[in-house]
Amino acid sequence: MILGIAIGGAVAATLALAGVSALLIASSSAFNALKIAGALYLFYLGCKLLMTRPKVLAATEADNTETPFQSLRDGFLVMLFNPKGILFFAAFVPQFIDPSLPYIAQAGVLIALFVLTGMFVDTGYALLASNAGNAINTPKLQVGVSRVAGLTIIGAGFVTLLAKRPQV
Repeated sequence: MILGIAIGGAVAATLALAGVSALLIASSSAFNALKIAGALYLFYLGCKLLMTRPKVLAATEADNTETPFQSLRDGFLVMLFNPKGILFFAAFVPQFIDPSLPYIAQAGVLIALFVLTGMFVDTGYALLASNAGNAINTPKLQVGVSRVAGLTIIGAGFVTLLAKRPQV
């Protein structure tokens, strides 16, 4: 999933710096289409978590119902369909671009730093979650964690739906 998030972040950042953010700011239809697609995908992921059944795992058992491709895909799509991420990158990065130097090289370095930093942080979260996973090996606690996570993701979908297009 970390690789999917990184690839999605790289694509979103590249699109932002290539002008998609200007399109999203200028076109309410494009912004709303991306916003709705992203919210629907978050709803899907949240509902999937709400329906997850608990599994008591042996300490050495790594029973994951998702394939590596599904995890990569989910991470990629969450990052790609996040209009706030694209707009944030487009608003934040230009401050660090020197107009007297080649744009593409600078943008490439900034995107690489963004992706590598994100991968480092996400890896830390994954390791922390992996270790915490051993502590929640009871069905009741797993159901609680899945419900809180599912509702949080669904809440993020509602927040995404309520996002307003920045004014020009």
